[in-house]
Amino acid sequence: MKITETAIRRRRLYLLRLDNEIEYTVDRQTFDESPYRVGSDITPEQLEALLTQSQYNRARERALYLLGLRDYASGELEQKLHTESAPEIAAAVVARLQEVGLLDDAAYARRLARHLTEYKQYPRRRVEQELRRRGIDSATVCDAVSALESDDFQQALALLEKKYYNKLNTPEDRRRTTAALARRGFTYSAIRRAMDALGAATEEEDQWQ
Repeated sequence: MKITETAIRRRRLYLLRLDNEIEYTVDRQTFDESPYRVGSDITPEQLEALLTQSQYNRARERALYLLGLRDYASGELEQKLHTESAPEIAAAVVARLQEVGLLDDAAYARRLARHLTEYKQYPRRRVEQELRRRGIDSATVCDAVSALESDDFQQALALLEKKYYNKLNTPEDRRRTTAALARRGFTYSAIRRAMDALGAATEEEDQWQ
């Protein structure tokens, strides 16, 4: 096969035309750094290698762009790359970023766990769910949550004092507040302890547990 034409396309891409009829898209950097030019002969194996390298480079550039916006866990970033890249390409890019230290799931999990605890007052169970949702493995999740200094009782108490202090006056108020904290992920035991600490629970509400 012979490369008979190149045409610039959007997002720094070339359209390659082979033998005046077959068309492929590669990123301009990959093609410019390759030994091929218009008029070059290229075998099917060489073409496949060129296209694979282009896909890798494009996935890497997208990964770096995403990491410039915010932190990602490895699994979460890999899923993002899957939308535009083959699974093996996405996995290779993520593995390389881990190798050079741009992705560190353990450090990311610790930072996120602290953020969710300190700024959103999430209980540990909810923190674990959020970390797993981002593709972090169970062992790393457990390590990050175990390192947290606060517990669910303290989190529930902080929320009651900050957001629900004026919503604890009647049994109906307390039932609604209990339901709100339960939806947030708190256990009824932690909620009851926090309300007891504020003197908000009544004997009639022992049925919560």
